Amino acid sequence: MAANPLQSSFLMLALLSSSCTQNLTPLEVTGRFWSAIERGDAREVRRHVTAADAAALKSLDNVLPITNSEFSRTVIEHDRAFVDTTVTVEGDNPLKFPLRTYLVLEDQRWKVDYERTISGIATAGKLAAIINKVHEFGAALQQGIERSVQQLEETLPLIEHELSRIEDQIKQHVPELRKRLENFARALQEALSNPQKKAHKSEPPGAVAI
Repeated sequence: MAANPLQSSFLMLALLSSSCTQNLTPLEVTGRFWSAIERGDAREVRRHVTAADAAALKSLDNVLPITNSEFSRTVIEHDRAFVDTTVTVEGDNPLKFPLRTYLVLEDQRWKVDYERTISGIATAGKLAAIINKVHEFGAALQQGIERSVQQLEETLPLIEHELSRIEDQIKQHVPELRKRLENFARALQEALSNPQKKAHKSEPPGAVAI
């Protein structure tokens, strides 16, 4: 018996619908989520986050610019999962920041816990700001700019305060920042230990020290 063309059409649509709505793995959802973040595509981001987060998310204006994302380990525990993720925060000194993308099973589909995941980016932003400040002071010291030490003394308490607030993240996740801070501390120590040497270098030829 010949197949009914209408029935065949419905069958084809059903198959297409089934293939399009096939459940994605946590890793696949994570990849699509961060790809949308990189493009600044709020509409696509809402497709991959929980219903509550999708309803609350109006734009991505408050999210730091991400230029790249990499993924490694995936851990699934019942209706929850996380994917170890490393994102690159755009800036004068791009910062690679490791975090976790958290997911929950919602209506039998994996969705990103947006608020919990994106909070890690806020910490990355603070670290990036501190790194930029350290870089500025380091450049000033290397170039021998006057008042750089004074500027540092005025700003250092603010830097120390921010570092103390995010000390755990620095110790666990950001060896790059620790290395930069150590190099900067050495440069600062040298600058403070040899102030007269810098002063002598700046004297014009023929000047007589008193």
